[in-house]
Amino acid sequence: MRKHLLACALALGSAFAFNASAAQLVLLNGDAGTGLGLDDPTAAAPVGLNPGTTVGQQRQIVYRFAMDLWGAVLKSDVPIKVGASFQRLNCTATGATLGSAGANWIDRDFPNAPRPGIWYHSALADSLAGVDLDPIPEDPADIVSRFNGDLGKPDCLAGTTWYYGLDGKTPAGSINFLNVVMHEIGHGLGFQGFLDKFTGQFGDFDGTGPRSDAYTQNAYDNVLNIGFNDPASTAAQRAEVMKTSGRLVWSGQRVKNEAALVLDNRQYFTVTAPAGIAGRYLYGTASFGPVASPANFTGQVVLGVDEANAAGPTTGDACTPLTNAAAVAGKIVLVDRGTCGFVVKAANVQAAGGIGMVVADNVAGSPPPDLGGSDPNITIPAIRITLADGNTFKANLPVNVTFQVDPVLLQGADDTGRVRLYAPSVVAAGSTFSHYDTALSPNALMEPFDTPTVQAQYNVDLSPALYRDMGWKVNTGDARIGKCNTTVDVLEPGGFIVGANVQAWNNLCKTSAKNPGKYVQCMVDLQQRLRNAHLIHPLQGAAILVCTATNLRP
Repeated sequence: MRKHLLACALALGSAFAFNASAAQLVLLNGDAGTGLGLDDPTAAAPVGLNPGTTVGQQRQIVYRFAMDLWGAVLKSDVPIKVGASFQRLNCTATGATLGSAGANWIDRDFPNAPRPGIWYHSALADSLAGVDLDPIPEDPADIVSRFNGDLGKPDCLAGTTWYYGLDGKTPAGSINFLNVVMHEIGHGLGFQGFLDKFTGQFGDFDGTGPRSDAYTQNAYDNVLNIGFNDPASTAAQRAEVMKTSGRLVWSGQRVKNEAALVLDNRQYFTVTAPAGIAGRYLYGTASFGPVASPANFTGQVVLGVDEANAAGPTTGDACTPLTNAAAVAGKIVLVDRGTCGFVVKAANVQAAGGIGMVVADNVAGSPPPDLGGSDPNITIPAIRITLADGNTFKANLPVNVTFQVDPVLLQGADDTGRVRLYAPSVVAAGSTFSHYDTALSPNALMEPFDTPTVQAQYNVDLSPALYRDMGWKVNTGDARIGKCNTTVDVLEPGGFIVGANVQAWNNLCKTSAKNPGKYVQCMVDLQQRLRNAHLIHPLQGAAILVCTATNLRP
């Protein structure tokens, strides 16, 4: 039984094919014929290895490259149809929704369904069934994705631009479009749960009663030690877990097995002086700026002071430029939560010469939630502490702090090694539950906020492991160009997808090259880049070139 989730009517585009075992993702261009979005004819110079000469071409090249990467990783005999378009999404001058996506259909009790009564995302259901289960030809998309067409306008994260390069070298002030596309397609492939984030109720999508789904069956409460599908789990309990940072984790064994390959060792925020308050303190992480670490968050904490005005009614909220720049320069700056966004505070601290920011909460509660927001121009680390701890700091300034590293436990996982899911104290309907937590370090592709450290062209971290926990099959063999084996793994444990990158570039080189010589040069450049980045060894580079030459033969 299939249930329609999102309606769309999109024009069919083209797609590239891989090996028979790989999934084929087909682009349904919702902007076709509009002169907008993916069809934008505005002239553009090639950028970051993207050869497109119009904005629309560059966007489509990135999108198809992302589809080729995911297609190489996942197995399916049924094409996965991906709808895409640009439009205005939620925007303010200091923040914006970059993209949104999800499954267009869900299905249950189909042939080969692993568990009866459980809803499966359309692409996964088709893959498991071995046939296209879509009953409505006029609405063919398995995944629907939308991207913010107003990014950079004065009222939409002003001054920011999309970066359409394929090299991961995102300039300051830009958002990497490939990372965002990989993230959004990732939701549609299954990184998405369908229960009500506010009430904890399972969805009743077909009038037969509430039912769980393939994603939600792996959600786990590590305080009560029960899964969301456990008969003892209640809607109220699930709702509470989804707004308690650190309590919501993923129980799937494959993610747990690979966590140590991906995550750093856990860090503790520690006061070293004065002696009367020395010790470890709970903290929330920031979705913007670099991750706090012993290298960048060791020093003296002082109070930030700004004017009390309409932008922020207190003299310590950092909602306007700091007035004590001489005192905070080279120091970690303590500011109060309230009125303005966290990225505004961080920008003001950074402009005054602060090397880090500590936000003291203005309401009681523990553990402290994470700091949300996005601004690629923030270069200082930031954390959040509780109201009580903030008051303790203020009564004892200056305070010396650092981070300490645990030799065993992982950053972003609980003490048993289960990886955390995103559970901010205030439910974010589009982000809560259906992302990894922002506490993960290094940042993961499927966290709720864009982070410039993600390099999705080479690494999708724990996402393939999560898909396998849901029922997807993945390609663990070598990348192939035609029938020729390059000896480069398509997917390695820990989410490295260098072989998928080789296959995606082979498709792009063949499509963009005007003659065989340019195709060969494109592939020569690819293997050299991979060798320079130490992602392949010389023998694999030679195999790529042999396969390139073989691929030219009739």
